[in-house]
Amino acid sequence: MSEDTATLNSQLDSALVEQAMALIETSQRIALLAHESPDGDCIGSALGLAHVLRQLGKDCVPACADAAPQNLSFLPGIEALQQTLGDEVFDLVIALDTGELRRFGRLYEDHKHFLDSAKILNIDHHISSEGCGLVNIIDTQAAATAELIVLFQQQAGLPMNYDAALCLLTGVITDTSSFQFTNTTSRTFEVAATLLRAGAIPETVVQPIYRTRPLAQARFQAMIIANAQTSCGGRLIWSQATGTTLTAAGATPEMDDNTSGLLRDIEGVQVAAFFKSYDAPNITRLSLRCAAPYNAAEICQRVSNGLGGGHARAAGATFHLPIEEATALVVAELEKVMNC
Repeated sequence: MSEDTATLNSQLDSALVEQAMALIETSQRIALLAHESPDGDCIGSALGLAHVLRQLGKDCVPACADAAPQNLSFLPGIEALQQTLGDEVFDLVIALDTGELRRFGRLYEDHKHFLDSAKILNIDHHISSEGCGLVNIIDTQAAATAELIVLFQQQAGLPMNYDAALCLLTGVITDTSSFQFTNTTSRTFEVAATLLRAGAIPETVVQPIYRTRPLAQARFQAMIIANAQTSCGGRLIWSQATGTTLTAAGATPEMDDNTSGLLRDIEGVQVAAFFKSYDAPNITRLSLRCAAPYNAAEICQRVSNGLGGGHARAAGATFHLPIEEATALVVAELEKVMNC
């Protein structure tokens, strides 16, 4: 649908909205899943949609394999976020901010039999999304899954309250870096205005996420910058972190949020790669940030043999390799792509 229209109640495929509402209306106990290594969009979307659906009398259980980052502790309902699906007694599962069940990490591993046969509604905005539901609402033009949820809420005529609005605004702000990224559209601002009219205040989101950081996180970031390496005349930059890095900085894993963005902001950089391997020595995770014309999602999918994806400007991947091997593999591919 066009981003130019200010009408938010007609942006999605009406048939998909009707099918999604049919799933919701016939369900009472609903699990809302946020992906592993959570960010503001997946957590804000899960909590926000839960607040919306509770107004319909639904019993909503938000869940994520990993604990939410500390800087999201201001979100209403964050204390109810579970790290298990417990007895698996759910009428519906709403899978958010990814189209692949494996991205729910330990939640999927621990409840694979249930999730493989569950009734799933999938809502996502990633260009690499395959869709994992009976009904898949996927809009790659949306800046955030939270934006998509607001469009769904508007089109389906669902209620909105302050708690839902604050959670969803958090998703929009974090996935656009406060409306700075190129994924921000006029429709994104219309969605944000809707959430502000419901009482959400941007400062409530911006202060803990962008203006405040623990000293340990600042030390961690300083170590990443100090250890960074470059190629292609400074157009390519990369750095690494291990459990040893965290210990030296006194940091926790969640404090590595947006480290690749920190590298990408260095003058002259077009592609920034951040590699991390904390607990499992043979598993390395990549976070990649790219300026045009380089496509982060395409690169991550290809170099990881399908264990990656995301957006054109920001994506990630997982490698079943030690960090040095994964780094060498990816850097060699990036140098080839960038004609270094």
